Amino acid sequence: MLESLNNNQKAAAEAIHGPVMVFAGAGSGKTRTLTYRIAHMIDEGIEPKSILAITFTNKATNEMRERLFKLVGPSASFLTISTFHSLCASILRREIKVLGYSNSFQIIDEEDQLKIIKEVLDHGNYDKRTFSPRHIRRVINYSKCFDTKPMIPTENQIFNEYESLMKELNLLDFEDLLIKVRELFSDHPKILKRYQNKFQFILVDEFQDTDSIQYQIIKMLAKEHRNIFVVGDDDQSIYSFRGTNYENMKLFKIDFPEHKLIILNQNYRSTQTILDGCNRLISHNTDREKKELFSDIEGSSDDVIVHQAMNHLDEVDYVISNIRSLLKNGYQYKDIAVLYRYSAVSRNFELKFVQEQIPYRIFGGISFLRRKEIKDMIAYLRLIVFSNDIQSFKRIVNVPSRGIGLKTIQKPLDFQKENKLSLFDAIDESKDIVKSKYKSLVKFKELILEFKERIENTDLVTLYDELLVKTEYLEELEKDETYEDRLENLMEFKSILYNIENNGEVASRSEKLISAFDEAILADDFFTNSKQSHDGITLSTVHSVKGLEFKVVFICAFENGIFPNMNLIEPPNIEEERRIAYVAATRAKEKLFLTCASSRLLYGVYHNNKQSQFLLEFIGSKEEPKIDFTDKEEEKSDTPLDYQVGDKVVHTIYGEGIIVQLKDTIGKICFTDKGMIKQFDMTHHTISKKIN
Repeated sequence: MLESLNNNQKAAAEAIHGPVMVFAGAGSGKTRTLTYRIAHMIDEGIEPKSILAITFTNKATNEMRERLFKLVGPSASFLTISTFHSLCASILRREIKVLGYSNSFQIIDEEDQLKIIKEVLDHGNYDKRTFSPRHIRRVINYSKCFDTKPMIPTENQIFNEYESLMKELNLLDFEDLLIKVRELFSDHPKILKRYQNKFQFILVDEFQDTDSIQYQIIKMLAKEHRNIFVVGDDDQSIYSFRGTNYENMKLFKIDFPEHKLIILNQNYRSTQTILDGCNRLISHNTDREKKELFSDIEGSSDDVIVHQAMNHLDEVDYVISNIRSLLKNGYQYKDIAVLYRYSAVSRNFELKFVQEQIPYRIFGGISFLRRKEIKDMIAYLRLIVFSNDIQSFKRIVNVPSRGIGLKTIQKPLDFQKENKLSLFDAIDESKDIVKSKYKSLVKFKELILEFKERIENTDLVTLYDELLVKTEYLEELEKDETYEDRLENLMEFKSILYNIENNGEVASRSEKLISAFDEAILADDFFTNSKQSHDGITLSTVHSVKGLEFKVVFICAFENGIFPNMNLIEPPNIEEERRIAYVAATRAKEKLFLTCASSRLLYGVYHNNKQSQFLLEFIGSKEEPKIDFTDKEEEKSDTPLDYQVGDKVVHTIYGEGIIVQLKDTIGKICFTDKGMIKQFDMTHHTISKKIN
């Protein structure tokens, strides 16, 4: 089974017992090694049900499961392959009662989290100008993500009130899933012992991206049997803003001193020419495990091309010109990616691609499950399963409109809380509501109960179709100007329900639904924008394409001040910026273009930037290469402008100014009343000469 692996991969796959740390370089066959290791473990007689494999995305989970089914057959169904959050959600569904919650808890997303925060702020009469809901959400999420408490006393008080209300409403946010499992394992050793015995062999993918709490959970689970296998690459740790901590790789060595260390450095993706530049670049980082990638794919000097354009528009033209050439040489649009450090860089590419009719897709579109109509349907189905789900009730009791306002909704909720009744019993007892509104409430309740009675005897797709009709949701939707798009989403949701219905799981429909919603709301890569071409060029930030590969990669706006960011040029930030550049470059299989511009319009202001220090490190140069201006630029510079230094001009945003410097089409304008000088493309429509 392991004969197809190289020596280091084979050593990793065969090291079954005890702690093992694998440094897996980009394109080194990490996933292949992981799956073959699990298959080898099963082949050696280890029970599949005792194996836990943790990945970081639902996509990676599904891919690993599919590969293992091909390798070991039905035995793969007994493995636990999960993301951290999904694993924790499933543990809490069984055990959370000891923490004072009901196992029917709801996992809320950021939109619902904002509603809870608004309730807290309203109840406490906090000044929303100082403590806005979105600001408080950032504070709460940051505190949980980095395992700390808010520093400002009032924010800490709001945080505590938020936690109390969440528990009262039986709600958990994303980070709670991790925090509550850590609490569960720390405070209830018998429960921990049960899961230690259940998962005697643990594998963790992308270990460099674990955060502090995730590492603590894994450490506790592995403490008893110590059969833990972690694989990662400190050179690809680029998510510190999410709380991830590649220092966990150092902690692992301390906590498991008997560990075996294996390095996978043979790259199966890129040519050696590309890897030589990547090795030069990352060697400038000092806080890393030293290693160099090598490849049997030799390549040529043409594999890496550096280009400096006069400005951002010419950079786009240069990229498009090369795309045309690549297409003539047999490449397809889907083989090509245009990457950048910040999404603001993409705007000019998008506009020009549309003009040139070049198909493209942007990674990281709006999540399917965050769309209003889908959240509404999930709320309906949750309320059918959990009749006391207050958040779902609030969301859809008046969707579509039933003439039930917030004051009407609050009365049964208050009555329920005061008398400790079920939600629907409280509705029956709330006689002091206006008769017409009361009738609407009762009708809504009866509708939900009707579907509740039928859920176990009706397939989910049929139930869903009837729900759309009987709630009059589709009728209401027809009034919306985005009706067709939203209807398309609702129909796509039907496919999800079909898969839930036919997933082969031995469970009630209610249990299947809740399990699926738990996983779905945690999915970070569930859906992409359907209006973009899936066969087109990929436009993306570097962070969004980590783990992917393309035959051709353009890294654009490779300039100091942008990549690296001017605010992140000091240690240790500069090392993470360099890792981001390294991740970008290692996406390329056959060709890598590094482009920059002498002048760039970004956030409404022109910037004169030098080539990125990372570009120079990549090519192994201490000096900037000679600027190669295109013929097109020379032709433009010969075209005279109807401006002279000293001319008065008007800018549509900044008002009146005086030209103080002019070179070709680039001019500096002094806005004396604002006390500032700004640089512009003088051909832009926002600038005109002032007529006296």
